[in-house]
Amino acid sequence: MSKPIQSVERAMRMLEFLAREQGAAPLGAIARAAGVQSSTAHNILATLVALGYVRRPATGSEYRLGGRILNLARIAGDDDALRRRFRPLIEETAQRFNESTYLIVPSGDELYYLDGIELPNNPATYSRLSCREPLSGSAIGLVLAAFMPGVARSLAATDEAADLSEELQAVRQRGFAIEQGQYQSGLNCVAIPLRVRGEPVAGLCLNGAKQRLPQDRLVRIANAMADIAVSSLPAE
Repeated sequence: MSKPIQSVERAMRMLEFLAREQGAAPLGAIARAAGVQSSTAHNILATLVALGYVRRPATGSEYRLGGRILNLARIAGDDDALRRRFRPLIEETAQRFNESTYLIVPSGDELYYLDGIELPNNPATYSRLSCREPLSGSAIGLVLAAFMPGVARSLAATDEAADLSEELQAVRQRGFAIEQGQYQSGLNCVAIPLRVRGEPVAGLCLNGAKQRLPQDRLVRIANAMADIAVSSLPAE
């Protein structure tokens, strides 16, 4: 049996410790758990932050599990839990606005339509349920990339010609993204991030005919979707 690579072993210890600590812990505690000096722990954590497996909020001293490792957990079998958690939100949004609504998660360098309600009035040329699509070019891709660092790197890798930093920052500030026929002619869309315990894990996307969804209505719907998400989801 080959000898374990020390830096990888230490990184795994840190991730396991964060998981045991309900996803958050300060640098000193992480260093002690991994059996290393704080400076060594800081360097390893900096790499994990850059890769999206750990995040460090702008305020506070704790490190937290990042969106990329939560995505791995989702791939390993958490899809059903996400469907159950967000299904009431999908149903309420589709019913309120009478437009097709989807729950979408990142999957490697693609998007995966995990659940949704498709209405007959939707001009889409095919059913998106259980489909995978590229990250680039869509409002939901921008939302996931804006709030999940690992997704941002995947998007940058697939769309090297575009500098999306300003656009992603604008999405973070607004809290949503819209598209007006860029992804499919005649189809407009709005998307918002969805969180579990404060961590973005998925996106909610509503789309429909451009005649029914001009820009001003998309903005109003985005704000309403965020309110519905707060009121319809279980308390954390």
